[in-house]
Amino acid sequence: MGSSERQNGACLADDMGLGKTIQVLALLLVLKKKKGNKPSLLVLPASLLANWKTEIDQFAPALRIRFVHPSQAAKDELAQMAADPDKTLKNTDVVLTTYGMLLRQSWLLEFGWRLAVLDEAQAIKNPAARQTKAVKRIEAETRIALTGTPIENRLSDLWSLFDFLCPGLLGSQQKFKKFVKSLEGRQHDRYAPLRRLVGPYILRRMKTDKRVIAALP
Repeated sequence: MGSSERQNGACLADDMGLGKTIQVLALLLVLKKKKGNKPSLLVLPASLLANWKTEIDQFAPALRIRFVHPSQAAKDELAQMAADPDKTLKNTDVVLTTYGMLLRQSWLLEFGWRLAVLDEAQAIKNPAARQTKAVKRIEAETRIALTGTPIENRLSDLWSLFDFLCPGLLGSQQKFKKFVKSLEGRQHDRYAPLRRLVGPYILRRMKTDKRVIAALP
């Protein structure tokens, strides 16, 4: 699928412990019910593969999952998926893999996914890194990033994240730098224009919000 057919993505930026994983699993279950649906891709740090498997087993056991990682899949299974992903993933709802595997299994970048989800998406904050460049080549109809810290150290983190979610929204890297510099010269509500621009695409709940705390068990 070409980038012209891609929908704008979203950043789920809830504080840790507010259920980002559960929300994604609920969405995947909704997508599963749609006829002719293609599989979705979950990209994770390797340390979280087992966590996601446990959460799926507990909260979304109806999802048919496959792993593209040697810790969870046999060598011949990985070879079969690489050789003919259309056939191998015909009855699969979700494929789970890692950032590192994207650099070793190029077919993951070329397969047309329904949804691509990045967990701990601060992993792509450096736009020059090979890992970041690989992630941005993923072909998917929609993209979602999960991170409690959309901005870790500098505003360029936000640009790299949105270059994945909504390519072009914040312009080129150079144009974004000029935009940020112009904001720094404002006397009031310095970054309000940037917040207005990205706000519709960032879904964020914080533990300091009394309404959120009241809803938790």
